[in-house]
Amino acid sequence: MSSSTALAPSTAPNIIQGGMGIGVSSWRLARHVARRGEIGIVSGTGIDSVVVRELQEGDPHDRRQMLADYPDEEIADHLVERFYRPDGLPADEPYDLLNMHPFEPSVRSQRILAAATYTEVRLAAAGHEGMIGMNLLAKLKRYTLPCIYGALLADIDIVSIGAGIPLEEARQIPKLAAGEPAALRLDVDTSQAPDADDSYAYRFDPADVLDAPPTLDRPLFLPIISSDALARIMDAKLPDRRVDGWVVEGPVAGGHNAPPRNKNYADDGTPLYDERDEADLEAIRSLGKPFYLAGGHGSPEGLRAAHEAGAAGIQVGSLFSLTDESGYPPSTTRRLIRGLHTGEIEVSTEGRVSSTGFPFKVLTADGTLADAEVYERRVRICDLGYLREPYLDEEGRLMGRCPAEPVKTYVSRGGAPEETEGRACLCNALMANIGLGQQRGARAEPPLFTGGDALEDLPLGSAEDPQYDADDVLNYLYQDVRPPRVSSPLRRPQPAD
Repeated sequence: MSSSTALAPSTAPNIIQGGMGIGVSSWRLARHVARRGEIGIVSGTGIDSVVVRELQEGDPHDRRQMLADYPDEEIADHLVERFYRPDGLPADEPYDLLNMHPFEPSVRSQRILAAATYTEVRLAAAGHEGMIGMNLLAKLKRYTLPCIYGALLADIDIVSIGAGIPLEEARQIPKLAAGEPAALRLDVDTSQAPDADDSYAYRFDPADVLDAPPTLDRPLFLPIISSDALARIMDAKLPDRRVDGWVVEGPVAGGHNAPPRNKNYADDGTPLYDERDEADLEAIRSLGKPFYLAGGHGSPEGLRAAHEAGAAGIQVGSLFSLTDESGYPPSTTRRLIRGLHTGEIEVSTEGRVSSTGFPFKVLTADGTLADAEVYERRVRICDLGYLREPYLDEEGRLMGRCPAEPVKTYVSRGGAPEETEGRACLCNALMANIGLGQQRGARAEPPLFTGGDALEDLPLGSAEDPQYDADDVLNYLYQDVRPPRVSSPLRRPQPAD
């Protein structure tokens, strides 16, 4: 990866390969993009489950080699001894699962999460000096701190967080780099325990991972925002050098989107966006930090327009999601590319499918949870629990629930039954997307694919030849575009920071 020296303006990256779902922003894709001089991003979401399932599949990417260098030797050995299956799993055998990571976690669970993240970043960084970042979701607060610490141990260059307002995360990253304890406040539903206070937090101490935590370089922090108002709020509330730039994401991006500011939804729950959902780029530019535009800018025209607006470049996710290097199996990328070109698959913005409450982009592919028949046939189960939200039960215990879990279970935990309507289990579906879906008797978990609106006019591949790679994406984006010298490039913080 890059050193802590500043990037010269002439070599500043113009393109960030966006973070996409569980495992889709794979280490292979991030490494390839970074080798080309751009910014490669791996996904930290669900990485512990990805690693233990790959180990059970015979470790096709040699995670064990990365674990051999991990400084927490005990937990590295535990992962290999507990989950590695040299011959892989039989086709009909389910994966062994990790214990669900609770809101009051065990130290062992935190150590596993940090170690898993370390392997992903190390694989992405191998063999080049380019920039590697990691994408996380602010909604998943009980995973954030161990993930960031594992990434810091692997010398991550950039941390990028979306799906929320990551003010506290910005404050905690320097603490983790210094080897100090960190905490994130939890927004806990205390309605069943009215005498409870509101001082709940997720805590993580690097000293629980390593006996003598080293001082590590602080990575760049790039929040993913949808409005200039949020940029101004974060800039005003955070001390100097906590935010290094912005990724400004529009509502046509893949994955989770911000809710419409007008609060308007169609009868089927589809969000209705208007001009109020467009960020004031001049206001963001006036803050004096580099910013990248995401959502609808993945084209040569989009890159040119971003530069004209004063942006350092663009973040592109959807085009990269269908490359040979992404985490999707080759059969999946071929199927999706072909279906998008023939019009059999479309992009839909769903207001109910994600239990986070955020709108979520869905590819309408048959045989997935976007298919009403498949959705109704799936028996609800919550055994991964990444999107669970915290609540206090009647005895004052800190617990978790998810509106995509069985309805009776959710209601018994104090949830409103109407919250369960239309919800899909993204955790299991996104694992299925990358070929690691859980086997449940004769059936495997169905996938649910996501992508931005730009995929409806997919400029690469074809119905006859449904394949392209990361180089094809980069060459397309730079078509007839001469990268300018940007006045405010991203700079890796100096160790003294």
